[in-house]
Amino acid sequence: MDERRLSVKEIREFMAAELFFGLLLFLRYYEAWVNLMNGTVLAFSYKYGFISRGLVGTFYQWLDRVLPFDMMRYQAVVNYTLIVTMIFYGVMAGFFVLCLRRGAGQIRYIILFFTIFMVPFSAAHFNFGRPDVYCLMLSTLAAVLLIKERTQWLVVPIAAVGVMIHQGNVFMYLNIILVLLLYRIFSSSGKRRRYYVILLIASFLVASALFLWFELFSHGGGQAIYDEVVETARHLTRKGNIHEDLVDKEILGIDLTDREVEDHRANFVQFAFFALMMLPYIFFLVRFFRELIRGAATAADRWKYVFVALGAGTMLPDMLLKIDYGRWMFAIIAYYCVMLLALHAMGDVCVRDAFARTLERVKTRPFPALVMLMYPLAFQPFEDVSINSVTEGLADLVNEGLHLGWW
Repeated sequence: MDERRLSVKEIREFMAAELFFGLLLFLRYYEAWVNLMNGTVLAFSYKYGFISRGLVGTFYQWLDRVLPFDMMRYQAVVNYTLIVTMIFYGVMAGFFVLCLRRGAGQIRYIILFFTIFMVPFSAAHFNFGRPDVYCLMLSTLAAVLLIKERTQWLVVPIAAVGVMIHQGNVFMYLNIILVLLLYRIFSSSGKRRRYYVILLIASFLVASALFLWFELFSHGGGQAIYDEVVETARHLTRKGNIHEDLVDKEILGIDLTDREVEDHRANFVQFAFFALMMLPYIFFLVRFFRELIRGAATAADRWKYVFVALGAGTMLPDMLLKIDYGRWMFAIIAYYCVMLLALHAMGDVCVRDAFARTLERVKTRPFPALVMLMYPLAFQPFEDVSINSVTEGLADLVNEGLHLGWW
């Protein structure tokens, strides 16, 4: 197993192959259009007050004022979203290089695996321009700060900005920041530990306060701004249509639970199939974390690894109360990939060795190992409400074949 650090030449060669692979995936899944949800949200702006999901729209409309061309049209939205997506890929590539320079060569498998999910997810129209892309990018930048131990106080405003982009970030990608801070707390002592405790508390409180504001108190003037928001959105979306549920929820504060009942049922059935599809990776993670936690030398080490193992549990409220299981499943995969890469980059020998031993068991059977790495290509891209086309098709077969009539 390649537990050594790679040379500069090896990193360059791998990243060249990684970028070429990513380009092929992008060309395969890029559809060059922004769906109603991701176009409508750009009409939300802080000129209407401190409203939910208003940050990206505020920035976009500021660009319209300062740039010498019209941004308030659909094609400009497509071009802007493409640029943001390229920046996202650049940030993730930089993160990969940082981890390769500091970690063991074995993390190349994690990078390739993550790329198979990440590029189709962000390129296909379902999530092209989705706030999730911004939020994952921000949490990854926070991970870089914590890895390099520089200007780490910035994780607090990063946590805040993530929630201002999408309040659901408290469940989706904020866990990367919080768990890495917990990891640092259990790995340090004295003043350093107190510093990380302060950062953890501040990040949690700021994100929680913003979440409560956007969910409970930001809709008071919704009726007054509704018509203007809708009219603006019509200029930014394909064929002038808007995502009415999004406007109802975020501007008017309408509870969409009744509208989402059938989608919830479909999601639960799809999730059962998805869990079966992902069983090899679930077994891999369970074995890895079991070995990691059992091998911890101290109680503090055990606790930090337990938090890492359970960190994706922040997704449970979304899974129980909301739809969009495609986004939730991608967020879980992104969490474990980013965390494993970050811990390797932080020089955690226990993580490196436990991962190497678990990976070695897989690689003793070359064909199954190759299939395990590449098999996710068969069910890309992850969507939004549905997980992917495979789980959607299987769930529909059950619903129609058994005449359940659930959706």
